[in-house]
Amino acid sequence: MSCRSTDMSDARTLLLLMRRNLRPNASDHVQALLDLGADLHLVTSDDIGDDPRFVTSTALPPDLGHDQILRVVSGLAADRQVAAAVTFSEYDIVIAGEVNERLGVNWARPQADRISRDKSRQRAFLAAHQIPSVWSYPVTDPNAALDAGAAHGFPLIVKPTAAASSTAVQLADGPAALGSALTSIAALAEPMRGTGAWALLEEYVPGREVTLDGVVLDGQFLLGGIHDKALARGPFFEEDLYTLPFSTPEREAELVAIAGDIVKCLGLELALFNAELREDRAGEFRVIEFSTRISGGHVFRNVRDVYGLDLVRIYARAVLGDPREQILRTHCGRRPPRMATCIKRLYADGRVLRNSPGHAVFSPNFRAYYPLARPGQVVASAPRGFDTVGALSVWLPWQPGQEPAVAHQVALKVAAELDVEIAPPAGASRLPTTD
Repeated sequence: MSCRSTDMSDARTLLLLMRRNLRPNASDHVQALLDLGADLHLVTSDDIGDDPRFVTSTALPPDLGHDQILRVVSGLAADRQVAAAVTFSEYDIVIAGEVNERLGVNWARPQADRISRDKSRQRAFLAAHQIPSVWSYPVTDPNAALDAGAAHGFPLIVKPTAAASSTAVQLADGPAALGSALTSIAALAEPMRGTGAWALLEEYVPGREVTLDGVVLDGQFLLGGIHDKALARGPFFEEDLYTLPFSTPEREAELVAIAGDIVKCLGLELALFNAELREDRAGEFRVIEFSTRISGGHVFRNVRDVYGLDLVRIYARAVLGDPREQILRTHCGRRPPRMATCIKRLYADGRVLRNSPGHAVFSPNFRAYYPLARPGQVVASAPRGFDTVGALSVWLPWQPGQEPAVAHQVALKVAAELDVEIAPPAGASRLPTTD
Protein backbone atom coordinates (compact mmCIF):
# COMPACT_ATOMS: atom_id res chain seq x y z
CA MET A 1 0.00 0.00 0.00
CA SER A 2 1.49 3.33 -1.07
CA CYS A 3 0.72 6.65 0.54
CA ARG A 4 1.53 10.26 -0.28
CA SER A 5 0.77 13.13 2.08
CA THR A 6 1.19 16.85 2.48
CA ASP A 7 0.58 19.01 5.53
CA MET A 8 -2.94 18.58 6.85
CA SER A 9 -5.03 21.46 8.13
CA ASP A 10 -7.88 21.71 10.62
CA ALA A 11 -10.40 22.45 7.87
CA ARG A 12 -13.43 20.24 7.27
CA THR A 13 -12.22 16.96 5.85
CA LEU A 14 -13.63 14.13 3.73
CA LEU A 15 -12.32 10.77 2.64
CA LEU A 16 -12.96 10.27 -1.08
CA LEU A 17 -13.11 6.59 -2.02
CA MET A 18 -12.68 6.10 -5.78
CA ARG A 19 -11.00 2.81 -6.57
CA ARG A 20 -12.13 3.17 -10.19
CA ASN A 21 -12.79 6.07 -12.54
CA LEU A 22 -11.05 8.84 -10.60
CA ARG A 23 -9.92 10.61 -13.73
CA PRO A 24 -11.49 12.10 -15.67
CA ASN A 25 -14.98 10.90 -14.68
CA ALA A 26 -15.01 12.43 -11.21
CA SER A 27 -13.20 15.68 -11.98
CA ASP A 28 -16.35 17.81 -11.67
CA HIS A 29 -17.33 16.11 -8.43
CA VAL A 30 -13.88 16.63 -6.93
CA GLN A 31 -13.96 20.29 -7.94
CA ALA A 32 -17.33 20.74 -6.23
CA LEU A 33 -15.82 19.43 -3.00
CA LEU A 34 -12.76 21.65 -3.34
CA ASP A 35 -14.97 24.69 -3.95
CA LEU A 36 -16.44 24.11 -0.48
CA GLY A 37 -12.97 24.35 1.03
CA ALA A 38 -12.90 20.67 2.01
CA ASP A 39 -9.64 18.83 2.57
CA LEU A 40 -9.78 15.60 0.59
CA HIS A 41 -8.05 12.36 1.51
CA LEU A 42 -8.17 10.05 -1.48
CA VAL A 43 -8.25 6.26 -1.48
CA THR A 44 -7.87 4.76 -4.94
CA SER A 45 -6.39 1.78 -6.75
CA ASP A 46 -3.53 3.57 -8.51
CA ASP A 47 -0.61 5.69 -7.44
CA ILE A 48 -1.73 9.08 -8.79
CA GLY A 49 1.50 10.93 -8.08
CA ASP A 50 1.55 14.51 -6.81
CA ASP A 51 -2.07 15.45 -7.50
CA PRO A 52 -2.52 18.80 -5.69
CA ARG A 53 -6.24 18.29 -5.20
CA PHE A 54 -5.67 15.83 -2.37
CA VAL A 55 -4.09 16.31 1.05
CA THR A 56 -3.21 12.61 1.13
CA SER A 57 -3.62 9.82 -1.38
CA THR A 58 -3.49 6.11 -0.65
CA ALA A 59 -3.29 3.38 -3.30
CA LEU A 60 -4.77 0.07 -2.21
CA PRO A 61 -3.12 -3.18 -3.28
CA PRO A 62 -5.19 -4.85 -6.02
CA ASP A 63 -5.54 -8.19 -4.23
CA LEU A 64 -7.35 -7.00 -1.08
CA GLY A 65 -10.70 -8.59 -0.26
CA HIS A 66 -13.78 -6.72 0.99
CA ASP A 67 -13.03 -7.09 4.70
CA GLN A 68 -9.42 -6.06 4.23
CA ILE A 69 -10.43 -2.99 2.23
CA LEU A 70 -12.98 -2.06 4.89
CA ARG A 71 -10.40 -2.38 7.66
CA VAL A 72 -7.79 -0.30 5.82
CA VAL A 73 -10.18 2.44 4.69
CA SER A 74 -11.84 2.66 8.12
CA GLY A 75 -8.42 3.05 9.72
CA LEU A 76 -7.47 5.80 7.30
CA ALA A 77 -10.78 7.61 7.88
CA ALA A 78 -10.26 7.51 11.66
CA ASP A 79 -6.61 8.61 11.39
CA ARG A 80 -7.52 11.54 9.12
CA GLN A 81 -10.44 12.51 11.40
CA VAL A 82 -12.74 12.92 8.42
CA ALA A 83 -16.35 14.00 8.69
CA ALA A 84 -17.38 11.11 6.42
CA ALA A 85 -16.38 8.90 3.54
CA VAL A 86 -17.92 9.75 0.17
CA THR A 87 -17.81 8.12 -3.25
CA PHE A 88 -19.19 8.75 -6.71
CA SER A 89 -18.49 5.22 -7.92
CA GLU A 90 -21.00 2.39 -8.01
CA TYR A 91 -18.25 -0.03 -7.03
CA ASP A 92 -17.51 1.74 -3.73
CA ILE A 93 -20.90 2.64 -2.26
CA VAL A 94 -20.99 -0.38 0.07
CA ILE A 95 -17.49 0.19 1.46
CA ALA A 96 -18.20 3.91 1.93
CA GLY A 97 -21.44 3.14 3.78
CA GLU A 98 -19.78 0.63 6.07
CA VAL A 99 -16.90 3.01 6.79
CA ASN A 100 -19.39 5.72 7.74
CA GLU A 101 -21.22 3.33 10.03
CA ARG A 102 -17.92 2.56 11.80
CA LEU A 103 -17.26 6.30 12.09
CA GLY A 104 -20.62 6.74 13.83
CA VAL A 105 -22.10 8.88 11.04
CA ASN A 106 -25.79 9.04 11.90
CA TRP A 107 -27.04 9.12 8.31
CA ALA A 108 -25.04 6.06 7.19
CA ARG A 109 -27.29 3.36 5.70
CA PRO A 110 -25.01 0.50 4.62
CA GLN A 111 -27.94 -1.88 4.25
CA ALA A 112 -29.46 0.49 1.68
CA ASP A 113 -26.10 0.60 -0.09
CA ARG A 114 -25.93 -3.20 -0.16
CA ILE A 115 -29.41 -3.36 -1.69
CA SER A 116 -28.40 -0.75 -4.27
CA ARG A 117 -25.30 -2.72 -5.23
CA ASP A 118 -27.10 -6.03 -5.79
CA LYS A 119 -29.79 -6.17 -8.47
CA SER A 120 -31.38 -9.33 -7.07
CA ARG A 121 -31.78 -7.63 -3.68
CA GLN A 122 -33.30 -4.64 -5.45
CA ARG A 123 -35.98 -6.82 -7.04
CA ALA A 124 -36.86 -8.38 -3.68
CA PHE A 125 -36.95 -4.95 -2.04
CA LEU A 126 -39.20 -3.44 -4.72
CA ALA A 127 -41.58 -6.39 -4.57
CA ALA A 128 -41.72 -6.28 -0.76
CA HIS A 129 -42.70 -2.61 -0.82
CA GLN A 130 -45.05 -2.86 -3.83
CA ILE A 131 -43.04 -0.38 -5.90
CA PRO A 132 -43.60 -0.75 -9.67
CA SER A 133 -40.97 -3.16 -10.99
CA VAL A 134 -40.65 -6.14 -13.34
CA TRP A 135 -40.78 -9.92 -13.04
CA SER A 136 -37.37 -11.32 -12.21
CA TYR A 137 -35.60 -14.55 -11.38
CA PRO A 138 -32.31 -14.67 -9.39
CA VAL A 139 -29.82 -17.04 -11.01
CA THR A 140 -27.73 -19.38 -8.91
CA ASP A 141 -27.95 -22.38 -11.24
CA PRO A 142 -27.92 -22.01 -15.06
CA ASN A 143 -30.12 -25.05 -15.71
CA ALA A 144 -32.80 -23.86 -13.29
CA ALA A 145 -32.60 -20.42 -14.93
CA LEU A 146 -33.20 -21.96 -18.37
CA ASP A 147 -36.31 -23.68 -17.01
CA ALA A 148 -37.54 -20.46 -15.35
CA GLY A 149 -36.96 -18.48 -18.53
CA ALA A 150 -38.85 -20.99 -20.66
CA ALA A 151 -41.73 -21.02 -18.16
CA HIS A 152 -42.01 -17.24 -18.15
CA GLY A 153 -41.51 -16.72 -21.88
CA PHE A 154 -39.18 -14.70 -24.06
CA PRO A 155 -37.73 -12.17 -24.67
CA LEU A 156 -35.93 -11.70 -21.35
CA ILE A 157 -33.23 -9.37 -20.06
CA VAL A 158 -30.20 -11.12 -18.58
CA LYS A 159 -27.75 -9.17 -16.40
CA PRO A 160 -25.07 -9.70 -13.75
CA THR A 161 -26.21 -8.76 -10.27
CA ALA A 162 -23.23 -6.59 -9.33
CA ALA A 163 -22.05 -4.87 -12.53
CA ALA A 164 -22.58 -1.22 -13.47
CA SER A 165 -23.14 0.94 -16.57
CA SER A 166 -25.17 -1.78 -18.36
CA THR A 167 -22.11 -4.02 -18.51
CA ALA A 168 -23.05 -7.45 -19.95
CA VAL A 169 -26.78 -6.65 -19.94
CA GLN A 170 -28.29 -8.70 -22.77
CA LEU A 171 -31.64 -9.38 -24.45
CA ALA A 172 -32.30 -13.11 -24.90
CA ASP A 173 -34.96 -14.00 -27.46
CA GLY A 174 -34.92 -17.74 -26.80
CA PRO A 175 -33.31 -20.62 -24.89
CA ALA A 176 -30.13 -20.66 -26.99
CA ALA A 177 -29.51 -16.94 -26.51
CA LEU A 178 -30.27 -17.26 -22.79
CA GLY A 179 -27.80 -20.11 -22.39
CA SER A 180 -25.09 -18.15 -24.20
CA ALA A 181 -25.75 -15.04 -22.09
CA LEU A 182 -25.56 -17.00 -18.85
CA THR A 183 -22.27 -18.57 -19.91
CA SER A 184 -20.67 -15.16 -20.60
CA ILE A 185 -22.03 -13.60 -17.40
CA ALA A 186 -20.88 -16.61 -15.36
CA ALA A 187 -17.30 -15.92 -16.47
CA LEU A 188 -17.66 -12.24 -15.59
CA ALA A 189 -19.22 -13.03 -12.22
CA GLU A 190 -16.87 -15.87 -11.26
CA PRO A 191 -15.86 -14.23 -7.92
CA MET A 192 -19.54 -14.27 -6.86
CA ARG A 193 -20.24 -17.90 -7.74
CA GLY A 194 -21.32 -19.77 -4.65
CA THR A 195 -22.17 -16.59 -2.68
CA GLY A 196 -25.75 -16.15 -3.91
CA ALA A 197 -27.40 -14.94 -7.09
CA TRP A 198 -24.78 -13.92 -9.68
CA ALA A 199 -27.18 -13.10 -12.50
CA LEU A 200 -30.75 -12.01 -12.94
CA LEU A 201 -33.46 -12.77 -15.49
CA GLU A 202 -35.93 -9.94 -15.98
CA GLU A 203 -39.07 -9.31 -17.91
CA TYR A 204 -38.31 -7.22 -21.01
CA VAL A 205 -40.01 -3.83 -20.84
CA PRO A 206 -40.02 -2.42 -24.39
CA GLY A 207 -40.68 1.30 -23.82
CA ARG A 208 -38.40 4.31 -23.47
CA GLU A 209 -35.90 4.47 -20.63
CA VAL A 210 -35.11 7.43 -18.40
CA THR A 211 -32.56 8.13 -15.68
CA LEU A 212 -33.62 10.15 -12.63
CA ASP A 213 -31.11 11.90 -10.34
CA GLY A 214 -31.55 13.80 -7.12
CA VAL A 215 -30.41 14.24 -3.55
CA VAL A 216 -31.96 13.18 -0.23
CA LEU A 217 -31.89 15.79 2.55
CA ASP A 218 -33.33 14.93 5.96
CA GLY A 219 -35.19 12.04 4.36
CA GLN A 220 -36.79 14.15 1.63
CA PHE A 221 -36.03 13.44 -2.03
CA LEU A 222 -35.24 16.53 -4.10
CA LEU A 223 -35.28 16.08 -7.87
CA GLY A 224 -32.31 17.18 -9.93
CA GLY A 225 -33.22 16.05 -13.41
CA ILE A 226 -34.68 13.25 -15.52
CA HIS A 227 -32.67 12.33 -18.61
CA ASP A 228 -34.22 10.79 -21.68
CA LYS A 229 -31.76 8.36 -23.24
CA ALA A 230 -31.34 6.20 -26.29
CA LEU A 231 -30.56 2.49 -26.03
CA ALA A 232 -29.55 -0.01 -28.65
CA ARG A 233 -32.42 -2.35 -29.44
CA GLY A 234 -30.46 -5.36 -28.28
CA PRO A 235 -29.21 -7.90 -27.75
CA PHE A 236 -26.89 -5.51 -25.85
CA PHE A 237 -27.84 -2.19 -24.29
CA GLU A 238 -25.07 0.35 -24.68
CA GLU A 239 -26.42 3.63 -23.36
CA ASP A 240 -26.16 6.81 -25.40
CA LEU A 241 -27.58 10.28 -26.05
CA TYR A 242 -28.68 11.35 -22.57
CA THR A 243 -30.74 14.54 -22.97
CA LEU A 244 -32.19 17.24 -20.72
CA PRO A 245 -34.74 18.73 -20.20
CA PHE A 246 -37.10 15.76 -19.77
CA SER A 247 -39.27 15.43 -22.87
CA THR A 248 -42.52 14.87 -20.90
CA PRO A 249 -42.29 17.18 -17.87
CA GLU A 250 -45.94 16.53 -17.07
CA ARG A 251 -44.84 13.09 -15.82
CA GLU A 252 -42.12 14.34 -13.48
CA ALA A 253 -44.37 14.19 -10.43
CA GLU A 254 -45.15 10.52 -11.11
CA LEU A 255 -41.46 9.64 -11.27
CA VAL A 256 -40.59 11.74 -8.22
CA ALA A 257 -43.29 9.90 -6.25
CA ILE A 258 -41.71 6.55 -7.15
CA ALA A 259 -38.26 7.81 -6.16
CA GLY A 260 -39.68 9.16 -2.91
CA ASP A 261 -41.19 5.76 -2.09
CA ILE A 262 -37.83 4.04 -2.65
CA VAL A 263 -36.01 6.59 -0.50
CA LYS A 264 -38.55 6.26 2.31
CA CYS A 265 -38.50 2.47 2.29
CA LEU A 266 -34.69 2.41 2.26
CA GLY A 267 -34.71 4.71 5.28
CA LEU A 268 -32.34 7.21 3.64
CA GLU A 269 -31.67 10.48 5.46
CA LEU A 270 -28.80 11.90 3.40
CA ALA A 271 -27.66 10.52 0.05
CA LEU A 272 -27.26 11.11 -3.62
CA PHE A 273 -29.76 8.96 -5.50
CA ASN A 274 -30.47 7.80 -9.03
CA ALA A 275 -32.94 5.42 -10.61
CA GLU A 276 -33.49 4.00 -14.07
CA LEU A 277 -37.06 3.42 -15.18
CA ARG A 278 -38.74 2.11 -18.32
CA GLU A 279 -42.24 2.40 -19.72
CA ASP A 280 -44.14 -0.83 -20.15
CA ARG A 281 -46.57 -1.53 -22.99
CA ALA A 282 -49.29 0.36 -21.14
CA GLY A 283 -47.06 3.42 -20.79
CA GLU A 284 -46.51 2.97 -17.05
CA PHE A 285 -43.02 3.43 -15.63
CA ARG A 286 -41.34 0.47 -13.95
CA VAL A 287 -38.15 0.66 -11.88
CA ILE A 288 -35.25 -1.09 -13.60
CA GLU A 289 -32.64 -0.30 -10.94
CA PHE A 290 -31.58 2.35 -8.43
CA SER A 291 -28.51 3.39 -6.48
CA THR A 292 -27.40 5.53 -3.55
CA ARG A 293 -25.13 7.64 -5.75
CA ILE A 294 -25.44 10.11 -8.59
CA SER A 295 -25.25 8.91 -12.19
CA GLY A 296 -21.73 8.94 -13.56
CA GLY A 297 -20.03 11.25 -16.01
CA HIS A 298 -21.57 14.51 -17.17
CA VAL A 299 -25.01 14.05 -15.56
CA PHE A 300 -24.19 16.15 -12.49
CA ARG A 301 -22.97 19.04 -14.64
CA ASN A 302 -25.92 18.83 -17.04
CA VAL A 303 -28.42 19.07 -14.18
CA ARG A 304 -26.58 22.15 -12.93
CA ASP A 305 -26.46 23.74 -16.40
CA VAL A 306 -30.11 23.12 -17.22
CA TYR A 307 -31.79 23.65 -13.83
CA GLY A 308 -29.22 25.61 -11.80
CA LEU A 309 -29.15 22.89 -9.14
CA ASP A 310 -25.79 21.60 -7.92
CA LEU A 311 -26.60 18.18 -6.46
CA VAL A 312 -23.06 17.33 -5.39
CA ARG A 313 -22.58 20.67 -3.64
CA ILE A 314 -25.89 20.27 -1.77
CA TYR A 315 -24.97 16.75 -0.70
CA ALA A 316 -21.41 17.67 0.30
CA ARG A 317 -22.54 20.64 2.37
CA ALA A 318 -24.91 18.38 4.31
CA VAL A 319 -22.16 15.77 4.78
CA LEU A 320 -19.91 18.51 6.19
CA GLY A 321 -22.60 19.49 8.69
CA ASP A 322 -24.22 22.57 7.20
CA PRO A 323 -27.86 22.87 8.39
CA ARG A 324 -30.55 21.92 5.89
CA GLU A 325 -32.24 25.32 6.16
CA GLN A 326 -29.00 27.10 5.34
CA ILE A 327 -28.35 24.81 2.38
CA LEU A 328 -31.82 25.30 0.93
CA ARG A 329 -31.63 29.05 1.49
CA THR A 330 -28.42 29.19 -0.55
CA HIS A 331 -29.67 26.78 -3.24
CA CYS A 332 -33.04 28.30 -4.00
CA GLY A 333 -34.40 25.25 -5.74
CA ARG A 334 -34.78 23.96 -9.21
CA ARG A 335 -35.24 26.67 -11.80
CA PRO A 336 -37.11 26.32 -15.10
CA PRO A 337 -34.91 24.90 -17.88
CA ARG A 338 -32.51 27.46 -19.34
CA MET A 339 -30.87 25.30 -22.06
CA ALA A 340 -30.72 21.75 -23.40
CA THR A 341 -27.85 19.30 -22.97
CA CYS A 342 -26.90 15.97 -24.47
CA ILE A 343 -24.28 13.32 -23.61
CA LYS A 344 -22.88 11.30 -26.52
CA ARG A 345 -20.90 8.17 -25.64
CA LEU A 346 -18.37 6.66 -28.00
CA TYR A 347 -17.94 2.90 -28.45
CA ALA A 348 -15.47 1.10 -30.71
CA ASP A 349 -13.33 -1.99 -31.26
CA GLY A 350 -9.59 -1.82 -31.73
CA ARG A 351 -6.52 0.00 -30.46
CA VAL A 352 -6.86 3.67 -29.51
CA LEU A 353 -4.46 5.83 -31.54
CA ARG A 354 -5.77 9.28 -30.58
CA ASN A 355 -8.47 10.37 -28.16
CA SER A 356 -8.89 14.08 -27.44
CA PRO A 357 -11.40 16.90 -27.99
CA GLY A 358 -9.65 18.08 -31.15
CA HIS A 359 -11.46 20.80 -33.10
CA ALA A 360 -14.70 20.11 -31.24
CA VAL A 361 -13.62 22.60 -28.54
CA PHE A 362 -14.18 25.47 -31.01
CA SER A 363 -17.89 24.72 -31.33
CA PRO A 364 -20.17 26.95 -29.23
CA ASN A 365 -22.09 23.76 -28.43
CA PHE A 366 -19.06 21.99 -26.94
CA ARG A 367 -19.33 21.58 -23.16
CA ALA A 368 -16.79 18.89 -22.23
CA TYR A 369 -15.17 15.68 -23.40
CA TYR A 370 -13.97 12.87 -21.14
CA PRO A 371 -11.45 10.64 -22.93
CA LEU A 372 -11.94 7.37 -21.07
CA ALA A 373 -9.49 5.24 -23.06
CA ARG A 374 -5.80 6.08 -23.31
CA PRO A 375 -3.81 5.97 -26.57
CA GLY A 376 -2.46 2.46 -26.94
CA GLN A 377 -5.36 0.87 -25.04
CA VAL A 378 -7.33 -1.88 -26.76
CA VAL A 379 -11.10 -1.33 -26.47
CA ALA A 380 -14.02 -3.56 -27.32
CA SER A 381 -17.72 -2.91 -27.65
CA ALA A 382 -20.52 -5.42 -27.17
CA PRO A 383 -20.49 -8.36 -27.50
CA ARG A 384 -16.68 -8.55 -27.29
CA GLY A 385 -16.45 -6.10 -24.39
CA PHE A 386 -18.07 -3.15 -22.65
CA ASP A 387 -15.54 -0.33 -22.95
CA THR A 388 -16.37 3.31 -23.48
CA VAL A 389 -13.87 5.30 -25.55
CA GLY A 390 -15.11 8.67 -24.37
CA ALA A 391 -18.10 10.79 -23.38
CA LEU A 392 -18.96 14.10 -25.03
CA SER A 393 -21.31 16.68 -23.54
CA VAL A 394 -22.92 19.47 -25.58
CA TRP A 395 -25.25 22.31 -24.76
CA LEU A 396 -27.65 24.25 -26.95
CA PRO A 397 -30.62 26.63 -26.78
CA TRP A 398 -33.93 25.14 -25.73
CA GLN A 399 -37.58 25.97 -26.29
CA PRO A 400 -40.57 24.32 -24.56
CA GLY A 401 -41.66 21.24 -26.46
CA GLN A 402 -38.29 20.77 -28.15
CA GLU A 403 -37.69 17.12 -29.05
CA PRO A 404 -34.55 15.29 -27.83
CA ALA A 405 -33.69 14.65 -31.49
CA VAL A 406 -32.62 18.29 -31.82
CA ALA A 407 -29.95 17.79 -29.15
CA HIS A 408 -28.99 14.43 -30.69
CA GLN A 409 -28.20 16.13 -34.01
CA VAL A 410 -26.03 18.74 -32.31
CA ALA A 411 -24.16 16.06 -30.36
CA LEU A 412 -23.47 14.03 -33.49
CA LYS A 413 -22.23 17.11 -35.34
CA VAL A 414 -19.82 18.08 -32.54
CA ALA A 415 -18.70 14.44 -32.11
CA ALA A 416 -17.56 14.43 -35.73
CA GLU A 417 -14.98 17.08 -34.78
CA LEU A 418 -13.39 15.05 -31.98
CA ASP A 419 -9.84 13.86 -32.58
CA VAL A 420 -10.56 10.15 -32.08
CA GLU A 421 -8.96 7.42 -34.13
CA ILE A 422 -9.21 3.69 -33.49
CA ALA A 423 -7.05 1.17 -35.33
CA PRO A 424 -9.43 -1.68 -36.19
CA PRO A 425 -8.87 -5.22 -34.97
CA ALA A 426 -6.75 -7.41 -37.23
CA GLY A 427 -8.65 -8.41 -40.34
CA ALA A 428 -11.35 -5.75 -39.89
CA SER A 429 -11.91 -2.50 -41.73
CA ARG A 430 -11.44 0.81 -39.90
CA LEU A 431 -14.39 1.57 -37.66
CA PRO A 432 -16.00 5.00 -37.33
CA THR A 433 -16.22 6.10 -33.69
CA THR A 434 -18.09 9.37 -33.80
CA ASP A 435 -21.42 8.55 -35.40
